[in-house]
Amino acid sequence: MISAFTLARISPEKNAQVLAKIRALPIIEEVTLVYGEFDIILKTRTKDLQELNKFIYNVLRRIPHITVTTTMIIARAPETK
Repeated sequence: MISAFTLARISPEKNAQVLAKIRALPIIEEVTLVYGEFDIILKTRTKDLQELNKFIYNVLRRIPHITVTTTMIIARAPETK
């Protein structure tokens, strides 16, 4: 399994609209509005890199008002106690 965080920049005044669309996607584990250079951070889990790639290019980047994305693949999950 591949887990990743994606940061997305959203057109002004469209955060709530885009957030609702992202939350409805089955691949999303978590999504949150944030302050800073990006507006939304989301966590995904896919079976492989090909599925992640298809999601980023064919689904996420096609949502209206998403202007920029940056994806970071999790190299190693923290150990839990």
